[in-house]
Amino acid sequence: MFGAMRRAAFFDLAHPERPPNEDVALRYALEGHRAKGDLVVLLVDALRPLPERLSTGGTLLRIPPSATCDMNKCTTVVEAMARLCIDPASCFGYGDLCAGTGLLSVVGNPRVIACSAESSRLAQERGWPVIMSPSSV
Repeated sequence: MFGAMRRAAFFDLAHPERPPNEDVALRYALEGHRAKGDLVVLLVDALRPLPERLSTGGTLLRIPPSATCDMNKCTTVVEAMARLCIDPASCFGYGDLCAGTGLLSVVGNPRVIACSAESSRLAQERGWPVIMSPSSV
């Protein structure tokens, strides 16, 4: 049913502007997945522009503002994995816990962009890695 060794990385960009250092961390992650030949999928709010600091070299899934809640993002990612015949265990998800856990909870390799000390603590409790900007490490 699933494609052999096919991987995808889903990036949740469907929330308000994040600090520039978080975009740096996302950009490094995007570049790493592109270098490995992974499918890169960017979830964006249909009415918001894609942050200039992030390259558009990926598949865009523009979702209406009414669908940017946690459950709708989860459903969007699950549907995309099913249509692409990609095993969720081989997928990565990037998002922050301030915007919800939907996208992160349906992929095999969640990565948290820490937006607060609380989100870092929650990520640690769930065993989810936290990505940080190389300049903040």
